[in-house]
This record gives sequence, structure tokens and C-alpha cells, in this order.
Amino acid sequence: KDLLRLMKSDSGPLAIVPGGFEEATLTGAGAERVYLKRRAGFVKYALRNGYDLVPCYTVGEADMFGNIQGAWRFRIWLNQLSVPAVLPFGFRFFPLLPRRVPVTVAVGAPLRLPHIKDPSNADVKKYQEQYLRAIRETYLQ
Repeated sequence: KDLLRLMKSDSGPLAIVPGGFEEATLTGAGAERVYLKRRAGFVKYALRNGYDLVPCYTVGEADMFGNIQGAWRFRIWLNQLSVPAVLPFGFRFFPLLPRRVPVTVAVGAPLRLPHIKDPSNADVKKYQEQYLRAIRETYLQ
């Protein structure tokens, strides 16, 4: 949280990837997945500071790297201990480099949020649901 304040101190745009370790863990070639239903801190932060949320989705990013699939509960548990449970492999001869695949970045319309100094859980949930709908719509563009 202090890092977010520091990063935002120049009043320029701020990009946050809210899916975190869990989303990286779920990522696998051939499947588009997000981990956002349990992520609300970024919405609360945006409400407290009066920021807009801009839904963005990178279609094809999951195909850039393979990732071992399965053992979800164990891997999510590791993530909760701040241990990233991913084992990515990309280009055949240099597995830490991404595969060459088509990638499209979709950017939706900004979700205008009010400035609420102390947002309630209901406020956060309301705008989180709006953001989730916006992400879905952006993906389907």
C-alpha cells in the first residue's frame, strides 16, 4: 500500500495487475483465465483516492508461456505464503523467453469512480462488480 502511494505521488497514470500470484498460477496455454472475484483491494484504493479504473485485457498472453497445471489447492496455498507456484516455459530452446504468438491488447472505457474517503464493503462490492462486467465486455470486444 505504501508502494502504491509512492508510485502515484507523481500524479501520472498507475497500472495495477490485480490477479497477482493466483492468476499467474492459473495461467496456461490455450485458456484465458482471470483471478479477480476475490480481489477488491485495488477497487477500494481507487475509491479512496478518486481514481478511475480502466479495464484492460491482453488476449493471447496466456499462450506466450506454458505453465504446469493441476494441484490447484496446494499451489494457491503456496501463493498465500508469498511463494509463486508457477513453472513457466516458453520458447523451446530458451524456456524463459516467450513463444511467438499473436497478442491483442483490449482497452475498455474508463469506469468512473466517485471519491469516497472511507468506502463501505457495499461500495467496494458494487464497483468491483461493475469492473468485472467491464473486463468481460472488454474481453468480448
